[in-house]
This record gives sequence, C-alpha cells and structure tokens, in this order.
Amino acid sequence: MNWLLLVALLVAIAVIASQYWRRRQPRESPEELRFDATPDNDKVLIVKGWSKEELRKIIEDFAELYKEDQYPEYVIEIHNGDGALYRLNFPKDIHPILFTFLVNYVTYPFDLPLKGRTIVVAGRATVTSGYVGIPDSHLGQQALFYLPENDEDHDVVYMQMESGVSFANDFSKLIWREVKDPRLSPEVKGLIEKSGAESSSASNQLIRSEGNPGTHSSPV
Repeated sequence: MNWLLLVALLVAIAVIASQYWRRRQPRESPEELRFDATPDNDKVLIVKGWSKEELRKIIEDFAELYKEDQYPEYVIEIHNGDGALYRLNFPKDIHPILFTFLVNYVTYPFDLPLKGRTIVVAGRATVTSGYVGIPDSHLGQQALFYLPENDEDHDVVYMQMESGVSFANDFSKLIWREVKDPRLSPEVKGLIEKSGAESSSASNQLIRSEGNPGTHSSPV
C-alpha cells in the first residue's frame, strides 16, 4: 500500500510540475507562433545520457505538453549516433521557441529520475528572426544551444554564435539577451566535438507531432 501511495504522490508531483512550467512561461500570440518552416533546415539536437526508450518517452511527453498551443506541425526523428549519443532532427522544421524549450526539457523531463545520471544536451541551428531579441546583425549565423554550466535555475537556455557572442533566454520572459559569460561547460564542448554534427540513419525512429490539433503518433 505504501508503494501505491508513493507512486500516486510522484504522479501528482509530475502533474503539478507540468502545470507550474506552463504557468511560468508567457503565452505566445498567434503572430509569434507563425514562422516560415524550412524542411531543409540544419536544426539538430545531440543527446547523451538517456536510453532510446527514455528519449522516446521524453519526446512524446513534450509533444503532449504543448499540443494545445497551436504551434505549426513538426516532426522529430531520433537517430542513433556514436555510442550512447542520439541525434534529433526536424525534417519539417520546428518553431524556434519550441526548439529552445526542447533543449531544456530533454535535460529536465518531469518524471524520469536524474539522480546518478549525467545528461548532456546541445543543439545547433541557424539563427533567424524567430529567436526574439537577437540583433539583426547576428541573423544568419549558426549557433550552439545549451544549458549553462552549474545550472541552478533549470529554466534558461544559452546560445553562442559562431562569432563568439553569447545570449541567454529566461523562460519567464522568452527574449534572448546578450551575456558576457557564456557558461559553456567542457561536457557540452566535448559532446559537440564527438558528434561532429554528422548525420546518421541507423536505427531511425520517427515521432510525429502536429501543432494543430496537437496530436502525435509514432510507427511501430
């Protein structure tokens, strides 16, 4: 009976955490949700520390979390990388705000244990006007997306341009602001170097999510 109560408590905590996460984020206007999707995009997320089954659950939970927000349809492909690495690609593109959220959510999912694990996540994408707050002079550059070293907030994502300029996005504001300290950890640097940003088609699994009406499915 005690185990049943513990399970029920953990489920309740996960639900409350999900609701708290959504309340802390400003709601996007219809204009902010619009963007020109680019099927031939260079967005990629490199993940280390989760199993394939865990990563699949994380992505399904992420799609469920934002299904009511009317984001444009997106597709996330999971590819086996080198060793314990996985690559997430977006053949239909994904909204810049969702891409930023995903960097954070894959690191801090609601109902998977983090104790005893080392989770490292890093993304790359060409910066467009959809990343609100980035000056026009930086648009068109490729950037590295990651969580800051010694992260204690759990609700901020950093971006470092190929020019070396760094920005941070606090989810309570959803606006990129320039920062002097990039807080780029050796683990993130090593992950990017190891991945080499090379595509892999081995053991491909596909998870499809539609921004409207917000359903998702995956092939068997």
